[in-house]
Amino acid sequence: MRLPKLTPQSVLIVALAMLPAIGCAGRKSRILDQPHTASGADAAMLRAEADALWAQRGDTTKAREALLAYYRALAADPANAALGARTARAYYLVGYYVEKNPGKQDTLFLRGAEVGERALATSRAFQEDYTKFKDEKRALALLDKSYLEAIFWTGANLGRWASTKSMMVRLGNKSRIEAYNRRVRELDPNFFYGAPHRFFGALPTRVPFGDLDESKREFEVGIAKAPNYFGTRTMFAEFYAIKRHDRRLFKEQLEYVVNGDPAALPEVEPENRYEQENAKRLLARIDEYFEAE
Repeated sequence: MRLPKLTPQSVLIVALAMLPAIGCAGRKSRILDQPHTASGADAAMLRAEADALWAQRGDTTKAREALLAYYRALAADPANAALGARTARAYYLVGYYVEKNPGKQDTLFLRGAEVGERALATSRAFQEDYTKFKDEKRALALLDKSYLEAIFWTGANLGRWASTKSMMVRLGNKSRIEAYNRRVRELDPNFFYGAPHRFFGALPTRVPFGDLDESKREFEVGIAKAPNYFGTRTMFAEFYAIKRHDRRLFKEQLEYVVNGDPAALPEVEPENRYEQENAKRLLARIDEYFEAE
């Protein structure tokens, strides 16, 4: 059995239908929700279809189709933490690189966070501890490396969702997002090309009285660990260089990305190509960002 033809619009219809309620300074966790299960589905076949589309995620249409395919696969196998983590990653990829409508991006990131939370709850120890204490940071400490993907992509989606919100909302979610990234750092500081360094590099630029020297150190460590993962360099330029009013650094980092070889890291070549487009867009606005210099 093959999946019906997928369209880019169908992904957003599914995502919009799943939008959770949001408070003024945060959002309700979905950790304790009961997952929906599609009865009679061939989970292995659905996962294979999704993986095949994911391999083509450098094409924006295929990326959207991969997201919907993972959504269907997860409905057939909701207790699969690794599949939940990959689905959360797919929501992030479409939300960050493919979708351009801010409202729809918002929905995608929220849905990605929700899927990630449910993946974490497949751990009985995590779920029981969270049920008792309602303390995510405490419960995260019970998760081992097998949950790294789920921890990271849950926090990444939540962070992207919060990043466009008011200062009150960002501060209201700050401790949760930090908890996810601190647990990733504890388990593996090199995870996903130095991902914790990207987070802790960007964080001081997004909160009042953030330490920009700390921001720079974190980004530089991340680049040293994975110089050809372009996402670290674009974030260094977009968050730190603009905040510090460092036009030279901004231009230097983005030109490295634009002129670099995205295939230097084959496993994330699609992400690197998307980052090259991000870098071009940022460079096109250099005079706007540094108009007084």
